Amino acid sequence: MLLLHLSDIHFRREEIGTPMDPNCHLRNELLRDAENMCQRLGKAPSAILISGDIAYAAHADEYAFALSWLEKLATNCGTTTESVFVIPGNHDVVRSMASKPMVQALHEQIKSTNPLFLDGVLRGLLLDSETSRVLYAPLDEFNLFAGQFFCDVSAPMQTIARRDLKLNDGSTLRLTGLNSAIVSSHADKAGDLYVDPACFQIIRERGVEHVALCHHPFTWLKNGEVLKDHLNDVVRIQLFGHEHTSRIEQHHDSVRISASAAHPDRTEPGWEPGYNLIELEVNNSGPERQLIVTAHIRIWQSRPGQFRAKMKGDKDVFQQKFSLDGWTATPAQAAGTASTTESAHSEVDGPTVELQTAGRDPMDTLRNISVRFFKLTFSQKSAIAGKLGLLEDEDLNQPDFVRFRRVFERARDRNLIGDLDTEITAATAMVSKNK
Repeated sequence: MLLLHLSDIHFRREEIGTPMDPNCHLRNELLRDAENMCQRLGKAPSAILISGDIAYAAHADEYAFALSWLEKLATNCGTTTESVFVIPGNHDVVRSMASKPMVQALHEQIKSTNPLFLDGVLRGLLLDSETSRVLYAPLDEFNLFAGQFFCDVSAPMQTIARRDLKLNDGSTLRLTGLNSAIVSSHADKAGDLYVDPACFQIIRERGVEHVALCHHPFTWLKNGEVLKDHLNDVVRIQLFGHEHTSRIEQHHDSVRISASAAHPDRTEPGWEPGYNLIELEVNNSGPERQLIVTAHIRIWQSRPGQFRAKMKGDKDVFQQKFSLDGWTATPAQAAGTASTTESAHSEVDGPTVELQTAGRDPMDTLRNISVRFFKLTFSQKSAIAGKLGLLEDEDLNQPDFVRFRRVFERARDRNLIGDLDTEITAATAMVSKNK
């Protein structure tokens, strides 16, 4: 299995798609390098992981550009946008909303709470429909973007994002996306942010290995040490962003990777764009099972400008082997690990090669429909949902991302996914015809 990890892309509305875009060349080189690396490894990513800060100012235009660019990245790497898994960062917060007095009052209440009582206070605020809505409203634009990948976050039942993939032996790789931007605003400072209590619900299970994404490193979180202890106990691979510094920490039972920013500010000291590719493979069976993690840390060099491997001595990869609990797949689980191949053409290398796509999520088909649905206008989406009877009175006062997530949940529960797909296809064709 292959995972592609990006962070801190920071698409800026004032720059993207303009003649003055300073990162156009850098983005193109990242696309080319990721394509070449996937060709070299002979694998397509089972997931494209983004550990926050997709946008710069959480503007709808920035997310629209992000989707377009991610479609190019996915295509180049032999996968699709359904593989995208995202979490929010501080730049995915609408600052004007987070600065409102009511939001700041709740932030201050959380930040001033004695750590001994913090979980109880957070639970109370997140379980209350009014206060939870105030806390999550600054993430509405992010959630509209993330919702098409089923990665949106809201309180109280969906404060973290999850997705299951299948490793090569039939066991589960569980992606968990944490929200460290719940009290983020213009007033952010190290040690002053939080993750919510749901982040501590990751548990050890036989046949399950965990990957956790969190935008802010532990030092930025007031409950960071508690989170660090918990993740070290239960999570094999821990991915972070925010500080724009490429760093990999290898421990006995886990590996922690902090990503370079894909788009760091060019005025930053030690400007070093980068991204990561992570290979995962389970060897042996029963009590001899091992998880082999091989990290390809790609960083930008100047003169000549290109991405290259971050080195560990004379090695261009960081590899670690972890002993796993004894576990054997059932016949059904083993059948679910069959790999598929997808053709991908490299402009640099020329020939078409077959990329192995292992462990893809069965929800990919539903996400494909969702991505196409979210490209429609609001009126088109509402008309389709209304025609199929998938909107109800209780949805009227909900934010758009919640309303349309419920559309998909009801379509799934009522066996109407095929009808929904047909309506989306017809609406998309009508848009193309009228252009």
